[in-house]
Amino acid sequence: MKKTYKIILIFFLLLLLTGCWDLIEIDERLFVSAIGIDIYTGDKEDQPEVHPEENYLTQQDRFVIIYSAPNLKALGKNPTSDKPRILTASISNNAYETTKELATRTNRNLSFRHLKTFIIGEDVAKNPEYMKEIFDDLDRHELLSKKLNVLIAKGTAKEVMAIEDPFEPLTGYLIDGILKKKQGSSRYNTQNLNDILIELYSSGNALAPRVVAGKGEVKVAGSAIIKDYGFVGWLGEIENIAAMFFLDKIDKAVINANYKNTTVPFEISNSKTKYKLEAEGNKIKFIVDIKAEGAILEYKLDTKVKVFDEKTIKEVELLAEEAIKKEVLALVGKLQKEFKTDVLGVGIYIKKYKPDLWEDIKDDWDQVFTKVEIEVNTEVKARRIGMTK
Repeated sequence: MKKTYKIILIFFLLLLLTGCWDLIEIDERLFVSAIGIDIYTGDKEDQPEVHPEENYLTQQDRFVIIYSAPNLKALGKNPTSDKPRILTASISNNAYETTKELATRTNRNLSFRHLKTFIIGEDVAKNPEYMKEIFDDLDRHELLSKKLNVLIAKGTAKEVMAIEDPFEPLTGYLIDGILKKKQGSSRYNTQNLNDILIELYSSGNALAPRVVAGKGEVKVAGSAIIKDYGFVGWLGEIENIAAMFFLDKIDKAVINANYKNTTVPFEISNSKTKYKLEAEGNKIKFIVDIKAEGAILEYKLDTKVKVFDEKTIKEVELLAEEAIKKEVLALVGKLQKEFKTDVLGVGIYIKKYKPDLWEDIKDDWDQVFTKVEIEVNTEVKARRIGMTK
């Protein structure tokens, strides 16, 4: 019995002796919140100030990779620095090599567990092979969340990363906050890494959020069109709203209805999109039914017009329906004629619900898509007409 007690005692003592063998103090880490990647053009501004060796840069160095992280010395009650963030960059052939090169220039250990945003420069996105490498890296990395925000920059990622917003100087957290705030807007695309990977694995095409560097501010609006893994063009803010209606991903949107020479803003608060497919011979018809509801936000003070009348409300609803239909059809026309790219999931729908048809057309889908008849039906209801009613 005594022997049993001794064994139990030794076991509990061993538990008290355990420790973290790979412990790294918090002030020894560099918590990366955003990463940007651009094409290396030979610009000396992109090169680190200290070169480890004469032939440091080689023909294999393709990318400039920028890291943004909070400066822990600027935090707390007694900060020792007034710079809220740390920006550092390196040139290399791939992201893994960059982390090793940075280890020769900093005493911090890079941590990616708090990475919020990954920004791909426009020139990088235009190269399908580079995009395949980058998304394979993001997919495989064991420390990265599949909810990571991945955006395509209009211009360079460096321009976006360089901006220090007065409200949130950390680029990664700023963009993450824009995409996830409760007052959402369908002017931007909220697809994350997982959403984009699903689309790329399915068809090689995808819509990715667009980020633009402005004067002292960052704007997230519109989408980048990815075809066969490479960037081919942009969707503007209004076009992005149309895409969100088509894809059944509307959060909130304001539709302007032109009622008797007055613009009436109609806020969509709820929307549901359903699809139907009709195929006969070589003719394919894809039917999109959009049902939405919302509120009339404002009109104008006018004793002659009763905005609360049932007739007036119905007229505004019809105008909102026409406005949505017009924008969605304009988007479809642009994708079919200009880009010849299906980023609306039409092919994925056919593959899922009409597999036999898909087997016949999948090899020529880019051309078949341009000839698909897409019918858009809309129905809008006003549930609220202002604070007074």
